[in-house]
Amino acid sequence: MSRTLHPVLKAGAATALALTLTATTVLPATAMPVVPDTTAAPSVATATGESAVDPAVESGEVASEIEGAGEQSIALGGIDAEALPEVPDTPEVAPGPDVTEAPDTRSPESTQAPDSTPVPSSTVTPDIAEPSASSTPAASEAATESAAAGSEATEPEVALMSSTLSAASAPASGTAPKSTDSESRPSDVVIRDLRAKAEGTAAATDTAANAPAAPEAEELTDSVFDVALSSTQDVEVERIAALTRPVETMDFIVAGVTWDITEADPVTDVSLRVREAGEWTDWNSMEIHDGDEAPHADRVGTEPLISSGGDAIQARVTTADGEVPAGLELELIDPGTAETDGKLEAASSASGDLAEIEQQAGLASQESASSAQSAAAVPAAALGTGSGAAFTPAVHHQQGLITGTAQATATANTSADAIKPKVITRAQWGANESWVNDWGTPSTDLQAMYVHHTAGSNNYTESGAYAQIRGIYSYHARSLAWGDIGYQFLVDKYGNIFQGRRGSIEKPVQGAQAGGFNTDTIGISAMGNYDVASAPAPMVRAIEKVLAWQAYRYDVDPSATVTLTQRGKGTARWSDGTRVTVPTILGHKVTNSTACPGRYLDAQLPTIRKNVDRLVAAAGANQKPGTPSLPSNHYRLSSPGTQATAYWNAVSGADQYQIMYRAVPQGGGAVSSQAWIAGKTMTGTNTLLSNTPGETAQYAVRALRGGVAGPQRYLGQHTAPLSWSDSDIFYGNGTTRTSGGVQANATGEAIRIENAGQANRVVVTAQVSSGTANIRVERGGKRAGRLQIRAGGPTVCAVTVGQGSNIRLELENNATVTYTSVALTRSGQTRDLATTASRCEATFSDIDTDDAAFQAVDWMKWSGVSTGYAGDNTYRMGRSISRGESVAFLYRYMEPKHTPAAKQPFKDVVKSNSFYGAISWAKDANVARGEAGGAFGVYDNVTRGEFASFLYRAAKPKWSTPKVKSFKDVPVGSTHHAAIAWMKDAGLTTGYTDGNFRQHQSITRGEVARILYRFDQG
Repeated sequence: MSRTLHPVLKAGAATALALTLTATTVLPATAMPVVPDTTAAPSVATATGESAVDPAVESGEVASEIEGAGEQSIALGGIDAEALPEVPDTPEVAPGPDVTEAPDTRSPESTQAPDSTPVPSSTVTPDIAEPSASSTPAASEAATESAAAGSEATEPEVALMSSTLSAASAPASGTAPKSTDSESRPSDVVIRDLRAKAEGTAAATDTAANAPAAPEAEELTDSVFDVALSSTQDVEVERIAALTRPVETMDFIVAGVTWDITEADPVTDVSLRVREAGEWTDWNSMEIHDGDEAPHADRVGTEPLISSGGDAIQARVTTADGEVPAGLELELIDPGTAETDGKLEAASSASGDLAEIEQQAGLASQESASSAQSAAAVPAAALGTGSGAAFTPAVHHQQGLITGTAQATATANTSADAIKPKVITRAQWGANESWVNDWGTPSTDLQAMYVHHTAGSNNYTESGAYAQIRGIYSYHARSLAWGDIGYQFLVDKYGNIFQGRRGSIEKPVQGAQAGGFNTDTIGISAMGNYDVASAPAPMVRAIEKVLAWQAYRYDVDPSATVTLTQRGKGTARWSDGTRVTVPTILGHKVTNSTACPGRYLDAQLPTIRKNVDRLVAAAGANQKPGTPSLPSNHYRLSSPGTQATAYWNAVSGADQYQIMYRAVPQGGGAVSSQAWIAGKTMTGTNTLLSNTPGETAQYAVRALRGGVAGPQRYLGQHTAPLSWSDSDIFYGNGTTRTSGGVQANATGEAIRIENAGQANRVVVTAQVSSGTANIRVERGGKRAGRLQIRAGGPTVCAVTVGQGSNIRLELENNATVTYTSVALTRSGQTRDLATTASRCEATFSDIDTDDAAFQAVDWMKWSGVSTGYAGDNTYRMGRSISRGESVAFLYRYMEPKHTPAAKQPFKDVVKSNSFYGAISWAKDANVARGEAGGAFGVYDNVTRGEFASFLYRAAKPKWSTPKVKSFKDVPVGSTHHAAIAWMKDAGLTTGYTDGNFRQHQSITRGEVARILYRFDQG
């Protein structure tokens, strides 16, 4: 994120002067800019009298009480006439100096735009070559100072107007060079136009107008403003909506402007300047957000201006129509101070030898021995061991993410912890967690990492960095209603790394740092303005460490490119849905309309990528063990389905194995959307995995070597049976709870389970005392299937159900059944308990209530017409049916009193054939006549016409054959005309929508089921 800095227009004509009223950002059309050599950039001082770490403060201690924090809001509206100087009644007539003939004292290099390479598109990959050193800001600044030295001092009143209406680019806040260029003064014509507009809006309420004016005698002179030459876009006087006079305020660090979101956002530019230590900064044009960064937000605004400490401010707002936006306010924030600011040692450290890995990468640590990061591996004892120990995962609620109902903490570091740098946590810099409003969904992957700068003051102390972050957090979370700070991490000029958005240490949580591209990306922001100075070496090294840590953790190739999809608009360069290919490590300006991360830091990105790549390679070498392979039958579920035993093969060089898991409770969301949690470790190659009642969990295993983990291998998923005391279970119509479970013993007694939307299968363990119990299974109030349980010991039955909110089990006959467990398994269940086939019948597993043929296929099962495929209890509706199968269906349905002939009916039908009895009946009853040559064609597909004739002959209807066609493609002379016409007349078939029957097309098992079901129902 960045505020973009607008230069002053050098011009003498009245028309050109009017153009300086509001400066419009000239955004670089670039992915990887041509920038000045970083060695020529002004440096940022990092010297400080503060100690990096207070020896008296223990590592991991949280921030002390914050004192002196405050906020101030100033309503903005219209143009304050007192901000404008008086002018003579007679307009100026003397022409301004001819700009075209004015001597140009600038060096040739200063005229080159800092960015000139093309923006990435859906078909163009950004150039990631090293930047050119073709221009030097220092040269431009020197030329500007030379020109300024030759100018005459201006009168205070005109100087005020010049600085108010001209947009000067601001270097680091409070450090702008002096200028007295008289050519930047506006004409009397411009002043009169503005005064006329101000008088027209004088009735508007303006809180700023009632605030005390800041002194002008010393602070508001031409010498305050830098005359940095650049182009600006034409802006008419009529577009200035608000212009305040300099206003004294409370002391503040952060300033920004917000307003209400409307259908057509009218704001085109917001510029601010502040007084720091008695000196006024130049006008700073702020990056504007359009509301896409925060879901359901009702206000929008600018990025914050980060000051080294201001006590007065002036604001200017332009809009497309010159009207004041609704709810326009200036927000000022003083984040206060804490005794611990700048004194706390980062609480987290690497599990591997980070210094050694840096040495292997050729990037020897620049830190002193006294501040070297801890590289001790996590002791094995701290991780928990034992292959025989039962493991019960808690439902996960990751810090800051709504992913479950309980709190869980990872018990071991991830593989990336081998190069995890020290990070100052939110608790250490003093985040007020009550301000957080989680967006609820983490990114599921990390594809790219953005580098930003805060574009704020470079003149801050080590303790001041803490305050700046608190100020940015307050503005992002509350003023812009983002619910949290936009960045995942921030880095100060001293090399300290700060956690930004909550949860970012554990997961790549979605932030608000690259509008339109926030999904599956993170942002690391350099604190300061690196469009005017180079980033200090400690800061660059810290950025590399964060990038390497995250790249190593999420397998991001630092030197590669990736294709991202724009979501929404934000400040992105394209439209929603555009796919663009960008580097995996990129500057903010590549995809968004901004100058961020500043030209000097942007120029360092190619080197940063190379160093990150070297760190990742060094960390991976001799660190990560391989991925475990799996034997057959590697996931074995034990009764009643609460526990599974997982097996895997040993990995060469591994000293331990770690179970990874993610879980949701009964009624919870999709388990696949949850974050993986590091669980128990063991030295063996098998372990017992236990779920809590109703919980669905997925498990994986990974090998460890020296505390560093290799890639994980997915093991499986299972759902534990519900607890009978679960609040989602309701008992009705006489169903009673017993010591052994739940008992039903009369027709209508039922169990109803709510919040079952994720379930796709019901697994019941039950026992019937005598006879047979018929259990109707309903899904969302509709029949979903049937379980038929015969007397005997505990019986396991399972039935697949369709979509719906609840599941109901109702006894359909007077039998006594005791349910000992019920599990609602989900899609992805690795293994069910083995069903007790001898005592359990269930609806086919591949048919549910959402299928059009459900009633017909279910009827086929329970009427005994079809037994389906015994191996998996499926019906396979879409499969073509053979002549033998079709005759068998009719034989079972008709239940004729028939004794199969001793002599085989057809030459291809022997007595051992499973269809012998049915085919023998079909021949004797003249249902089927066989094929030419004396064969029946047992396994040949039966056509739609043939089956119509089989059913017609078996039914023997009293019906007269019509003398007209029943379908367009069935002539009266067809062999099957009578049968097809009868089926149509009886409502057994409607044919196809084009009026054809397609009698020669093979008929499917589903079509046969529907025809027989309609025939049975009359």
